[in-house]
Amino acid sequence: MNIRYILYVLGVLLFIEGVLMMFPVVVALLYGEHDLLPILYSSGIAFATGGLFWFFNKNSSKDIGSREGFVIVGVVWIMYAFFGALPFIFSNYIPSFTDAFFETMSGFTTTGSTILNNIEALPHGLLFWRAFMHFIGGIGILVLLIAVLPIFGIGNMTIYQIETSIAAVGWKLSPRIKDTAKYIFHIYLILTLACLLFYLPGMNFFDALCHSFSTIATGGFSTKNESMGAFSTYSQYVTVFFMLAGGASFTLYFNAWKRDFHKISRNDEYRFYLMLVIIATAFICIGLILSNYDIKQAIHESLFNVVSIITSTGYTINDYMQWAPPLWFIIIFITFIGGCAGSTAGGMKVIRFMLLLRMIPVQFKKIIHPNAIINVKLNGHNVTEERLFRTLAFLVIFICVYIIGVLALMICGLDFTSAVGASISCLANSGPGLGSVGPASNYADISLVAKWVCSFLMLFGRLELYSILILLSPAFWKNK
Repeated sequence: MNIRYILYVLGVLLFIEGVLMMFPVVVALLYGEHDLLPILYSSGIAFATGGLFWFFNKNSSKDIGSREGFVIVGVVWIMYAFFGALPFIFSNYIPSFTDAFFETMSGFTTTGSTILNNIEALPHGLLFWRAFMHFIGGIGILVLLIAVLPIFGIGNMTIYQIETSIAAVGWKLSPRIKDTAKYIFHIYLILTLACLLFYLPGMNFFDALCHSFSTIATGGFSTKNESMGAFSTYSQYVTVFFMLAGGASFTLYFNAWKRDFHKISRNDEYRFYLMLVIIATAFICIGLILSNYDIKQAIHESLFNVVSIITSTGYTINDYMQWAPPLWFIIIFITFIGGCAGSTAGGMKVIRFMLLLRMIPVQFKKIIHPNAIINVKLNGHNVTEERLFRTLAFLVIFICVYIIGVLALMICGLDFTSAVGASISCLANSGPGLGSVGPASNYADISLVAKWVCSFLMLFGRLELYSILILLSPAFWKNK
């Protein structure tokens, strides 16, 4: 394994994180608050460490393969969370390293879970950094930086394919991976700016900017203790629209730009995604009406919460733990599914769930007609056996990791309901869970070990399991 080149790439990425930290430095300067020096010191440490990695390994061989790519992708997220936690520690707003790492990992993985009990006590620079971590993590750290890395002679396709799961879901927008990443970034930036403009009538500029970062990234960090409940109904419906936009595949926006509307209208995943939102909203709405909710309130709360959860954003406007327990099941169910492949949303992804459902009647037909050739179709095309096998394998691994997470959190002291909610909310990068980690509470009171378990569940979910699990395989580390 080419360790020196791995350190070289990580050094460049860490150097760039130091550059990105200068944005909250500017915010701290504008507001004249005391978080300026802590953020500036953190940026300097990232600069210096990244510079040392780069300087001592700049003459390393550029020959790398998939093994180096997996290591870089796995380590860079942990590295960004480690150095990204420094502003919170140095400012003493989150003095515990475990808590600061949890908060930062939640930010970069766009999970939105928090340990902060008084978010509004943070100065503007740190509030901006929390939201900006969503912006960086939502697009994918390496996709965001793809235009910068070639300057340093880094342009290996393997790294980008692993980080973005492009190879797994097959949504390349261009034959060249570099062009694909640029298209993704442009779409992401346009959506963020559009969200900002729509937020402005109901928010001040700072809140609108931070929430536009969080909403399009489907992250969920807010500048207010009450999350989106602190803002007007107008702002909440704007949030619903752009959460749906963030949870949809970016290929749809690329097709719209190319005026290829036929592909959008025939996209099975997007139609299924909208259908899930409508059905889940209807069930919860009916349940709330039967619980004596006003019809208008029932529609508003059910729609907002369903969209927030299925897109793995995690904003809240009320405590859904006050609903009837059967409605909790719907919340957990759509948390598992998540948004569309090729979006900023987490979860298992709609396309995988849809393929699993389509496999069931096909298997029944094959049992009745053993010699018949019956294929699962997606967007009018046959789905290969290999892709169906990968989908089943992912589901099995996803459930196994989830169950292990539940057991680990119960050992750490969480009750069953809270462990069930925390494990899937972190693995699906969704934010609020159930019980003691529900929308009316947070993760502040769980044990230190439980916070580390949750932090790595977030990382597993953000990198869709394989990129981290393969690093835990003994075969991966054996010399070829």
